[in-house]
Amino acid sequence: MRTLVLSFLCATLFLTGCSLKVVPQQVPQGVINSVDNSQTITKDGIAVKVANSDREMVSYNLDGTVTAFDVSIHNQTDREVGFSTDSFLLLDDQNRQHFPLTPERVKEIVSRDSYYLIPYPYVGFYYLEDYERTSAYTDTGSQLPYYYEVYPQDIYTRALNAETVIPGAKAEGLVYFRVDLAGTKEVKLLVFRKGASKSSPPDFTFPFAVSK
Repeated sequence: MRTLVLSFLCATLFLTGCSLKVVPQQVPQGVINSVDNSQTITKDGIAVKVANSDREMVSYNLDGTVTAFDVSIHNQTDREVGFSTDSFLLLDDQNRQHFPLTPERVKEIVSRDSYYLIPYPYVGFYYLEDYERTSAYTDTGSQLPYYYEVYPQDIYTRALNAETVIPGAKAEGLVYFRVDLAGTKEVKLLVFRKGASKSSPPDFTFPFAVSK
C-alpha cells in the first residue's frame, strides 16, 4: 500500500511540476530575467517583479489546483506605498478573471483532503493507514503524537504582505490563485495600487505564455 501510494505521488509530482513552462512575455519598460523567468517593471519609482512560482500545489489538494506567483515590490520613492490582496487579478486566455486566495482559503483547500498522502511539510500524516492507525487514539489516551489538524505553516509565512511598504523598502512573497494553468495558453497578472478601481487600467501588467 505504501509503495503504491508513494509511487503515485512521485508520478504526480513529476507530471505537474515539470510539464508546464510559464514564461514572461515582454512588455514596454519590462526587464525579463531568463534565469528565473521573471519580469520587472518600474513605474513612478515602484519596481514590481513577478514570476510564476515553482511551488504549484497541484499535488497538495485533490479538489483543484492552487497556483502561486512570486511577487517582489521595491518602493524606490520617498513615500509609503501599499498593495493589498485585492490589488491583484489574474486573467486567463478566455478572459476569465481569478481573484487571489487568502492564505486561510488556501489552507482550507489543502486541508480538505489531508487524509491522503501529501508531501512534508504540509501534513503530519504520510500514509492513509497512518491516519487510520492514529485516529483510534486521543491526545489523552496515548503517548503517540496526535496529528489531526493540518497546519501548512509555509502558506502563511510565504504569502505576500505589502499593505505598507515604506520608502526604500522591499516586500516579497506569494500571491495565490485557484486556477489550473494546464488548461490555459496564456495568463495576465494585473496589479493595481491599494484602493484603485478595477475599472481603471492596471498600474502593472505581467503577461505569461503557458506551454507544456
